[in-house]
Amino acid sequence: MRIDSHVHLGGPDAGDGAAQSEQELLERMERAGVERAVAFPFNDSGAGECFSISNRRLAEVQRRHSGRIICFARLDPNSSRVVEEARHCIEALRLRGFKLHPTAQGFTPEHPAVTQILHLAARYSLPVVFDNGKPESQNAAIARAAEQVPEAVVILAHIRGEQAIEVCEGRRNLYLGTVKAAPERVVEAVDALGAERVIAGSDAPYASMRYEMVEKFEALESLSRGEKALIQGGNIRRLLGL
Repeated sequence: MRIDSHVHLGGPDAGDGAAQSEQELLERMERAGVERAVAFPFNDSGAGECFSISNRRLAEVQRRHSGRIICFARLDPNSSRVVEEARHCIEALRLRGFKLHPTAQGFTPEHPAVTQILHLAARYSLPVVFDNGKPESQNAAIARAAEQVPEAVVILAHIRGEQAIEVCEGRRNLYLGTVKAAPERVVEAVDALGAERVIAGSDAPYASMRYEMVEKFEALESLSRGEKALIQGGNIRRLLGL
């Protein structure tokens, strides 16, 4: 089963104007042969405080497409309501994880609310996805945050930036996404971490779901069928308890 672990839903994004409706997402999934997708809100200008409006909208999409579209809450650690919103997203909205974007929301992994979010996610066995490999979201800083809460599952979305693979070595709660990574970097990640800690995602609509989830892996002859199955769906399925 192919599960795209990284797509965006809603919009338009306040920064680049990108958008994707639930129908557009379903059509992309059909064309790519993807059975399930994990969706996060864009950086919507009308997201509400701490993305409360966007998170509620995604919860409605998840209810309408139960089993096909799995939604994560987006959070802003700078909001005084961040822990309250995170709890609401878990307990009332039944969202299945959290997305943090340090660059868009203007924080770093050292922000004290990040540790609170990780503790909460660990308590409910939910993954936390970080945009990574940028000045505000340095891989080493995210790794240190993950180290503070070793029971939390933390996913670096991209094999991007300094030591993206190296910081995951020796930290069993850190996983690495293949979003827009060159095929040879995916192989490097598997060689270093094992296929069990590498997770495929497309970043749709910013990249081709068909390429990121299917064609990229068809070209990787050095990976076994079993390794590909884990990366293309098995790992995120396990982490989400699907």
